[in-house]
Amino acid sequence: MEKEYRELRNEIQAEETADIWREAYIGTYASEKSKGVYRFSVNIDNGCMTQPELLYEAHNAKWVSLAGDMLAFPTERQDRAGTCFVSLTDHRASLVGEILEEKDTPCFILQEGAFAYTANYHDGTVMIYHMGKEGPEAAGRIENGAEAGCHQIILHGPYVMVPCLTQHRIRMFDRTDGFRSCGAVRFPDGSGPRHGVFNASHTLLYVVSEWSNELFIFEVQEDTFLLRQQLSILPEETGSGRKKQVASAAAVRLTVDERFLYISIRGQDLLAVVDVGGSSAAVLEHVPCGGEHPRDFVLTEDERFLLVANRFSGEVFSLERDRMSGRILGIRSRISMPEGVSLAIRQGSGSMKEVI
Repeated sequence: MEKEYRELRNEIQAEETADIWREAYIGTYASEKSKGVYRFSVNIDNGCMTQPELLYEAHNAKWVSLAGDMLAFPTERQDRAGTCFVSLTDHRASLVGEILEEKDTPCFILQEGAFAYTANYHDGTVMIYHMGKEGPEAAGRIENGAEAGCHQIILHGPYVMVPCLTQHRIRMFDRTDGFRSCGAVRFPDGSGPRHGVFNASHTLLYVVSEWSNELFIFEVQEDTFLLRQQLSILPEETGSGRKKQVASAAAVRLTVDERFLYISIRGQDLLAVVDVGGSSAAVLEHVPCGGEHPRDFVLTEDERFLLVANRFSGEVFSLERDRMSGRILGIRSRISMPEGVSLAIRQGSGSMKEVI
C-alpha cells in the first residue's frame, strides 16, 4: 500500500511539475554560435528558464511563427531564400516543406488557418502561402517596391495590412479580392512605422515607429483610421539630441486586459511601459531590458512574466511584471542565446501563442 501511495504521489508531482513548464522557441541570425531555431522551457510559476538547445538548423531563421503544431521560420540556402515549415507533433521538428522564392529572408511571418504571410524588409514583398495536402505552396505575391521596409503583417477583417517603414505608411490589401491594393494609413515623414497591434474588438490600433520612436493610436471603423494620439516613448532626457538618433523602437505587445502596452527600444536597451487604459495613453516607466539590443519579447500566458531577447549581448531575460499596475518588478532568470531575434511560447493544453 505504501509503495502504491508513493508511486501515485510521484505521478501527481510529475504532472504538477510538467503543468508549470512551457516550451518556448527562439529564432536567430546566423553566426558561429547560432545555427537556426532553438527550443527552451520557461517555468510560468517563477520565471526560470532552461538553457536553449538547437531544434532545427536553418540559416538566418530570424523570425519564428507558431500556430497549432506548425512552426514557420525564414531560411536561405545556395543564394535562395524563403520560408520553412516544420511540424512539432510529439515535440519533434519534422520538415513539412520549404519554399525558396525570395532574394532575402523575410523578417516577419504570420500564420492564420491554412495560410501564412511573410514580410520582406529588403525585397519589399509580401508572400502568401497556402498549406495544402502536399505541403506549403505559393498562393500570391504583393510587391511594395524595393527597400520598402515591409516589417510586419497585421490582419484586420478582410484586409492584410503591411507597415512599410521607409514609405511611412501601412499599406492595405483586400484578401477577398485577389489582394487588391485598397488604401493606406499614412504617417508623418521621418516616423517609420514598424509594428502594430489591434485591441480585441479592432476598434483601436497601436503602432510604434522605429525612426521617431513614437506610439500612434488610431480609432478604427472598418477601413477608416482616425489618429487619436501621438506619443513619444523615449525617456525625457533622451528625447532629443544624439541619443535619440541611436534609439530604435522594435516590438509592441498589448496585454489581454488592454490596459498596458510594452515596447522594446534598441539603442537605449529599454522597455517602455505604457498605460493605455484611460482616456489618453501615458508612459508609466522605462525599464532596462537586462542586455543589449532588445529585438523582440513575449508574455507568458498569464502575463506574469515577459521574456525579452537581447540580440547583441546574446541573452534572453525573464522579467516579472505586476499584473495590476503593469510595472516591471525585476529580472527573474537569464539564459545565453547568441543572435536571438524573435520569441514564441507554447501555451497550456498543447496550444500555441502566435505573435501578432
